[in-house]
Amino acid sequence: MIEVLEGNCLELLRRNVDDGSVDMILTDPPYGIANEVKITRSHCSQKFGKAATISHDFGEWDKFEGFNEFMYFTKRWVDLCMPKLRGGGMLISFFDKDRINFLSRYLQEAHGFKCKGYFAFIKQNPVPQARKVKFMNAWEIAGMWQKPGGKLTFNYEIGQQPDYVFLPICSGNERSDHPTQKPLKAIYPFIRYFTNENDIVLDPFGGSGTTAVACRNLGRDCIIMEREHKYVEIIRRRLNEYNIKRAVEKDEQLNLF
Repeated sequence: MIEVLEGNCLELLRRNVDDGSVDMILTDPPYGIANEVKITRSHCSQKFGKAATISHDFGEWDKFEGFNEFMYFTKRWVDLCMPKLRGGGMLISFFDKDRINFLSRYLQEAHGFKCKGYFAFIKQNPVPQARKVKFMNAWEIAGMWQKPGGKLTFNYEIGQQPDYVFLPICSGNERSDHPTQKPLKAIYPFIRYFTNENDIVLDPFGGSGTTAVACRNLGRDCIIMEREHKYVEIIRRRLNEYNIKRAVEKDEQLNLF
């Protein structure tokens, strides 16, 4: 079952999810990195149209008045999520590379979590560096932390998985209008290794619904929250239009799992 809840997760978490009821939290929260930079790929504008212009102004949901406000927001959603996760369950979150150490420290010191390492989504086709004063930003990081008080699920029988995936930025039929959408193939490893079929995954920042689609394709239940109505519509459309049988068969043929 996939449950899509529209609204602010800071409110929804208090009344819509029972304590200890979810097996994993998997999310991609606001990073606080939005800016007004726009990059135009003029050499490919005829082929890709509007996609040739890349904006880093993701929306008001990713803007904060400095580091303190950002960390206050981060601690609020973490504190509300923690009781919902069962003992031994995993919290997996993409995060800003420059600030993930603050999140890791808070989880360990305030909630007793154990860090299980970090995971990189390495982009085959990163966005060009606008001002040409540094390297392109070609990878994103996710942290993996285990809640104390229970047994870890880790399906080692599947085989060895490196702590990275090397993938192109979301494109084609999978691409939606969400500016920070992650590819399904970047999400599959977490779900396959750290949960079992019919487990419940919570994503308090649903975005384009990648976590929900991945859970459905792999036979997991999911509670997904998103406050922006336009993105809720994208989530519901993806869940309705994406043919699970054909999608999974295609992914298996291409070794995408």
